[in-house]
Amino acid sequence: MRRVYTSNETLSLVEYQPCDDRALYDCWLDPEVQKGYNGFVPADSFEAFQQGNQKRLEDYINGETRELFFAMIRCNRTGELVGALGISPPPTEADLSIRIFAPYRRQGYGASAFALAAEYATEVLQIKELHAGAYPDNIGSQKMLERCGFVPVAPCPPEKHYLTGENVIQMDYVYSPN
Repeated sequence: MRRVYTSNETLSLVEYQPCDDRALYDCWLDPEVQKGYNGFVPADSFEAFQQGNQKRLEDYINGETRELFFAMIRCNRTGELVGALGISPPPTEADLSIRIFAPYRRQGYGASAFALAAEYATEVLQIKELHAGAYPDNIGSQKMLERCGFVPVAPCPPEKHYLTGENVIQMDYVYSPN
């Protein structure tokens, strides 16, 4: 049985469990997912990925984690896990990131999960300002963020993408409930 952090009529944000590692790793192997991240390099094998997640879970339990919040996204109708999301901890800006597993993309799960996570972050975690990023060519993510109440602000400074080495600029979006 998983702890349910929050839910709406469509989705629940539920506790991560080690049995989720295969789905998370397979999702990471998708080039579209890797293209959307900058600076986070998971392990190069499933076994190393599992070990890293076990360490992350131990760090979370001990209060020493890279993420303020991490949850799996579960479809209430089917009970299937459709993705995962996380919020980075202080001292960085609270940044919400999401991964929707390939078979469930473009079905509204991302927008529903983002809205649910933004509400949870501000009401339960007491985060005053939540950030999210989207690359300029990712029009779908930009539209989703705006539908969820995120407002575009100035682009982030250019940075080198860790996979390609190319300069990339990510658009910054902010959600503030007030």
